[in-house]
Amino acid sequence: MARKRWDELDLMDNELMNIVASDPNVGVPFCKRVLSVLLEKEIGNIRVNVQRFIPGINSEKRGVCLDVEVEQEELLGEDTKVTEVYDLEPHRADRTDDYPRMMRFRQAKIDGRGMQKGDKKFKNLPDLYMILITDFDLFGDNQRLYTFRHQCQEIPEIPYEDGLRIIYFNTRGTKGGSQSIQNMLNYLQKSDEVSVVDEATREIDGYVRGIRTNPKAEEAYMTIGDIIDREVEEAVEKVTQSTKVNDILELLEDADGEISDALKGELSSVTDSEQLKRLLKMAAKADSVAEFEQRMKFPLAK
Repeated sequence: MARKRWDELDLMDNELMNIVASDPNVGVPFCKRVLSVLLEKEIGNIRVNVQRFIPGINSEKRGVCLDVEVEQEELLGEDTKVTEVYDLEPHRADRTDDYPRMMRFRQAKIDGRGMQKGDKKFKNLPDLYMILITDFDLFGDNQRLYTFRHQCQEIPEIPYEDGLRIIYFNTRGTKGGSQSIQNMLNYLQKSDEVSVVDEATREIDGYVRGIRTNPKAEEAYMTIGDIIDREVEEAVEKVTQSTKVNDILELLEDADGEISDALKGELSSVTDSEQLKRLLKMAAKADSVAEFEQRMKFPLAK
């Protein structure tokens, strides 16, 4: 699918959400307003941490992460204490087969950063809100939001407060949630003036329009795209290289002799595509592994 133009982006697109949230002028009030509407609670003093890039796309790297992490702070004398953490991320399409386990993985990483080394007072661990906004219904009941908390199965009324909330918002849902939540989800899905229907969406639209007309923000979007495109190109190139090496090894399996680990290592170190093509032809013509090893010395030296 072709990459969207800058003026086509909505807040359900990671890039626009990311850029607005990270803006030094509007990021904090933007996040406060979105969270206060979706969670229907007052949001205090916050700090916004945007994880714009985590390069990846191959087996050794986890992938591109564009989530927004918001920390609510409480002033304690001259110091501050993080009391609540909000992990906020939109997902345009169903890209994983197990969102609950993905959220569990993300929660573990965030909680791992929430405790200082040597701190044995687990009550200092901030409350955590894991918020995933999707444009598809993950659970099939057409709800606008699905909230999960830990509970005792045998006796549900036993209080079990571990500070964790996992909330899935469905922008296309038609059941549940207040009118304010519905209005905000509609605006996140289609971020234009038509979706401005109340004070909150009007405020958010003002932030978005300000970002859209900022040349530096558009440049940031292009930079994100360039990095992702480059990661994809590198990943494709590595896959192509790996495929050619596997093809060579498969041909050599039909030849006389055994393929040594040293030969496998030497082939894996070849990165030049033309050189790999020559080696592939040699492997197809070789009657033995020894003959192939003898012939390959020249192109590798070249």
